[in-house]
Amino acid sequence: MGRWPAAWPESVHLIGVGGVAMSGLAAVLARGGSRVRGSDRAVYPPASTMLEAAGIELRTPFDASNLSPTPDLVVVGNAISRGNVELERALSDGLPLASLPEVIERLLVPGRRVTVIAGTHGKTTTTSMSAWLHFAAGHDPTFLIGGQPGNFDVGARLGQGQDLILEGDEYDSAFFDKGPKFLHYWPSIAVLGPVEYDHADIYADLQAVERAFSLCLRLLPETGTLVVHDHPGALKLAREARGRVVVCGLSDDASISARHRVDDDDGQSFTLVKDRSEIANVRLALAGEHNARNALGALAAAEAAGISLQQGAELLSQYRGPKRRLEKLATTNEAVLYDDFAHHPTAVDETLRTLRARVPLGGRLVACLEPRSNTMVRTVWAQRLEDALSQADVVHLGTLDRPDRFQPGEALDIAALVQRLRVRGCDAHGPSAPGDIADAVSRDLEPGDRVVVMSNGAFGGLALELAKRFTLRNQ
Repeated sequence: MGRWPAAWPESVHLIGVGGVAMSGLAAVLARGGSRVRGSDRAVYPPASTMLEAAGIELRTPFDASNLSPTPDLVVVGNAISRGNVELERALSDGLPLASLPEVIERLLVPGRRVTVIAGTHGKTTTTSMSAWLHFAAGHDPTFLIGGQPGNFDVGARLGQGQDLILEGDEYDSAFFDKGPKFLHYWPSIAVLGPVEYDHADIYADLQAVERAFSLCLRLLPETGTLVVHDHPGALKLAREARGRVVVCGLSDDASISARHRVDDDDGQSFTLVKDRSEIANVRLALAGEHNARNALGALAAAEAAGISLQQGAELLSQYRGPKRRLEKLATTNEAVLYDDFAHHPTAVDETLRTLRARVPLGGRLVACLEPRSNTMVRTVWAQRLEDALSQADVVHLGTLDRPDRFQPGEALDIAALVQRLRVRGCDAHGPSAPGDIADAVSRDLEPGDRVVVMSNGAFGGLALELAKRFTLRNQ
């Protein structure tokens, strides 16, 4: 927003530092030599512990005095809006302001080969795979991931190598920077996953979403590489890309694909294929067709950066999935508990379809869902959500997040959804409080059950509470 420091800032204050991306950026800035502090309404693990470990001063709650002493740069999170007392003071004092992606563009992008992973689904998983492949191959990458990767303590790292790996979020950047984050990232290599309608709070329709991704692809140079999933929405947009296009997926005409794919309780295995020739066997610690596609995208992007498919396949065997992406939390009496960051009906469908195949004879699939994302809580996706949830034997729906933000008839009717699911043969319940869901799941748990908690938020601590109860059953 102008008046930037001449070089890497000596001191930085981050407003809204408790988010995954903002806390990761704070750690990168500190590693680069800045004196970093941040503020938020409240900050919880893992962000709070990571900030503490990085030596970053944390100030809570928001207060105008948090901007003293005056920093060289103020980074404003995209959850911060006008009226925030720190933001208002920064504006009144004429302090230099920047969004998170603008900081990345100015400080991290120059001089680096940038790989951007974009798409409606699978970004965090694919980005964490890409970061691991580059790190394990000795590239010493810099990366920022919108989640907690399994192979690293934090989702951000400042390396000395030429590679910068970024999760390309299509959500807006800040109150003064309303374009998608990925328009700041200037990729040399891009991965485009499935493209669907999402973020209904900022995009009017699918065409608006497609327009945003199209703008991202326009940043790719003719010398660059686009890795695109064999998804209709992604393939449609890929026609506009310049440079080399590599199609990956499970279809026969994909350049990089998988054969003989088999899921199990610890992930999946498949044979990696390039141009119809078998290259290597892959062992992946994440199950499901969607994660196979994520892995293929990461492998293809790594190949474009000089990591052979054979080496990538070997390194993926050491990859551990990110937190809350079909993460196994606990087991008891042959029942298994998973936690998943579901934010869209398609993600719910993929998760339940993957788990459905892993339910043993006599077991049940128990789905606990918090309708929370700006897309999930609207009527526009009600039928798709119903179809996805109908794969479960038992469904527990939480309460609608912030119902006061909707006009009449705009919000998802959870009680009506429960009734429709019951007609389709599901033992559906809700809307229910997290504690009541924990009691019901614990009381009715049977051997062989696969229980999954799905939310892009905390869901009142439901997953952790159920994990405690599973553990107690084993004692």
